[in-house]
Amino acid sequence: MSGHRRFTVTPTGITATAGAAALYAAGVLLGYPTFVGIAVGTLAMLAAGLLTVAVRPAVTLSRRISPQRLSVGEEATARITVTNRSRLPALPFTAVDRVGERDLTIPVPPLAAGAERELTCPVPAHRRGRLRLGPLTVLRRDPFGLFVWAERQAADGTLWVHPRVHPLPALPVGTVLDYEGRSTDTPRLGTVTFTSLRDYVPGDDPRRIHWKSTARVGTLIVKEHVDTTEPTTTVVLDTGSTDPALFEHAVEVAASVARAVEDLGRPVALRLSGTAAQEPTDAVSTMDRLALATASGTRTDPAQLLNTINRARPGGALVVVTGPVEPGTLGRLADQRRRFSPVVVASVVPDAQAGPHLRRRPGLALLTGGTATELVAVWHQLIRGEAGEA
Repeated sequence: MSGHRRFTVTPTGITATAGAAALYAAGVLLGYPTFVGIAVGTLAMLAAGLLTVAVRPAVTLSRRISPQRLSVGEEATARITVTNRSRLPALPFTAVDRVGERDLTIPVPPLAAGAERELTCPVPAHRRGRLRLGPLTVLRRDPFGLFVWAERQAADGTLWVHPRVHPLPALPVGTVLDYEGRSTDTPRLGTVTFTSLRDYVPGDDPRRIHWKSTARVGTLIVKEHVDTTEPTTTVVLDTGSTDPALFEHAVEVAASVARAVEDLGRPVALRLSGTAAQEPTDAVSTMDRLALATASGTRTDPAQLLNTINRARPGGALVVVTGPVEPGTLGRLADQRRRFSPVVVASVVPDAQAGPHLRRRPGLALLTGGTATELVAVWHQLIRGEAGEA
């Protein structure tokens, strides 16, 4: 459906118009026919440009982007369908789609009367977050860059860019009734509960579709249920970071741990700690929430971090992803072994402070590294049962 139309004279067009008027006036008043000739030529160029823009394509644009959720470093594909509504051929124009803070420009060749064409364009995901798509606009310019005619078309959309995920094994936690870590088809009464929302995949029971969320995001969303007798892995991400680069590594670690557990069909509880830990309203999964996590720019009060952990439901494993940890705070985190088993602290520190290493103490394992890759390597040491430092 066509939307708002806008005709704009570019700065070049304004300058050319003012210059032609000035040259014409000077030529007439001062008797310089050369000035008059230049002015007339400029006016002819303006008229030609205006005529070019006046021939506007009667087209309809629609957008499809897939996948709508991807990870940093991956690439989505935008499919723009162009339909010529006119009985006359459509002249070439440009389709412009806004993706986050940059414009995606797609040249559209001539289109026959009543014809339809699909154009594709890659959309790279350079950074995580929720990218707004749109407006999708029909743009018509003259060859001289003097005038622009724009018509807003398709409605805005959303592209979710999740954190980069590193392959790693899940922590062995508790005793799982089903050795594959999945809920049984006939669980005991009261053991199955709602845990989260996720995208619909073929084969899901239509009765699990969450229609309110489906209407809000525009794609089918289903309710995820888990067996509460299975141990939950609680992942706490400390958003109190003053280094954006280190915080990105922390988010990647939290996402990798959560994905490893979810891939086994086991429940994950994500909690954000810090002044920037506001909960998004339109996130439907753990990865959506991590896509929107932001660093506060100030260090988190250790009491606030511990309070966040204390509000979590006990049982299962606890993984705390944070920055440098003071010895006193580390001791209080080790006390959480009364409520969780095991307790793992992944500390993202500047490279200059310490190399990647694994430290063990009663009730707690401390993983230290300067990047997500280093912490993942230390995580593998932990799973393999290597001793590490005392």
